[in-house]
Amino acid sequence: MRLHHKIILISAINFLSSTIHAQAFLMNDNNLRSDLNWLNQQGVIQVSTSTWPLSKDEIIQALKNAKVVDNTQQKVIDAVQQKISEGTAPISATIGTSTTQNKLPSSFGDSNTAQSKAGLTLQQSSDNWDAHLQLNLEANQRVRTNSPFNMNGSYIAGKVWNQWLSFGNTPVWWGPGHDGSLIRGDATRPMPGFTVQRAEQKAFENKWLSWIGPWQYQVFAGQFQHYTAIPDTKLLGMRVTVQPFQSLELGASRVLQIGGRGQPDSFKAYWNAMIGNDNSCQDANCDANAENASNQLAGFDARLNLKPLLNIPVGVYGQMIGEDESGKLPAKNLYLAGIDYSSSIYDKPYQFYVEWANTKTDGVVKGYSYTHHQYTAGYYQYGFPVGHGIGGDGEMYSLGGNLQLDAMNRLDGKLLYAEVNPWSDKINNAYPNKDTIRALALTWDHQFKPNYHLEFKGWLGHSHVYNGDSGISLALKLPINF
Repeated sequence: MRLHHKIILISAINFLSSTIHAQAFLMNDNNLRSDLNWLNQQGVIQVSTSTWPLSKDEIIQALKNAKVVDNTQQKVIDAVQQKISEGTAPISATIGTSTTQNKLPSSFGDSNTAQSKAGLTLQQSSDNWDAHLQLNLEANQRVRTNSPFNMNGSYIAGKVWNQWLSFGNTPVWWGPGHDGSLIRGDATRPMPGFTVQRAEQKAFENKWLSWIGPWQYQVFAGQFQHYTAIPDTKLLGMRVTVQPFQSLELGASRVLQIGGRGQPDSFKAYWNAMIGNDNSCQDANCDANAENASNQLAGFDARLNLKPLLNIPVGVYGQMIGEDESGKLPAKNLYLAGIDYSSSIYDKPYQFYVEWANTKTDGVVKGYSYTHHQYTAGYYQYGFPVGHGIGGDGEMYSLGGNLQLDAMNRLDGKLLYAEVNPWSDKINNAYPNKDTIRALALTWDHQFKPNYHLEFKGWLGHSHVYNGDSGISLALKLPINF
């Protein structure tokens, strides 16, 4: 390398290191969400955790207003603050490998895209803008692309009047579920596109609207990748959440799979899709008809925290997403429900949950869920579901939890039983054959110094197709200081 090139590189690194700001968004992170839910259920904070990525501004504001009454609660507050501080490192690296591909259904924060990965993150931001460059190198990919190199997780964002506008390739999660979202999950790779959302979930100051309570929205416009059935297919979506009471959060979500090569691309087509006037024809021959422009999913979700009502740290949640509409309401529904509990033992915070998800059509296998007569590759990207990780026409039961042993160590575990793809529909690359999966997964996260993480994961699985699906993985994350 020539001398002046070395000088430029060193100058760039010094510039990145000279200014430290936390990043604009907090990405899908199971430990972070568990801690925030724990604080919600203990009545320490009030913040929505069902729309990801989260704005860092909102979490900082929630911590400022926290009502801490004991050391255990403070311990969880400290863990959240530590997680936020990890986003201040201008340069960080990750590396991980496993003995085999992890083929278990992806849950919140999972990233089972490849057996081995290495990543480098470059971060630079201020109060009103943020540039986050994520460079990844993968080997033995599970979610296959045309290259071992990608920039999944990268974005650039700017803030105006409490609104973050970003463009990038970041994972999204819509809903209260621990192990799945019926409409936007992270079982596949992130979809590149534009996103707009509020920086802080403040309530309206107007007396006629203030009863809605803290609220958030997220609008997304992006494009499917490796969607061979109809190249350049677009995804438009919007989610809104409100908290009229401290105990209750309500959410509504809607997505449109629209456009692409050979499909209607006029204003009329998009307008008909927006107002729900595009399902008059259910035949593949309608592909050029502006009145049959899109594949849509929409529905509602809710979470009820019982702490303010009954003084018990329990949450009950559910999600219902329709593959069709009838009378302007979701129809041909998919369902998810669960309950979680947050407490402590010997001053050690813990949380456990039980969850059920059913991606069949109103509980019946019809080959309808996550499919469409125009978009014949279905609601999948790279062949992996954009919604729940099991794909369409499946059912899953899971029991999981986590325990924070101390400031440096955390344990996480999960048991699951799932029935997937009963018709062996090949558009579901995650599970291309009818199968039944039983599995146990355990994770140990060790922080051996601030911002340095070592994660050890092991899983024991069995399925009729693969017989055994077991393995161990090791991952290391650390900042790079110059």
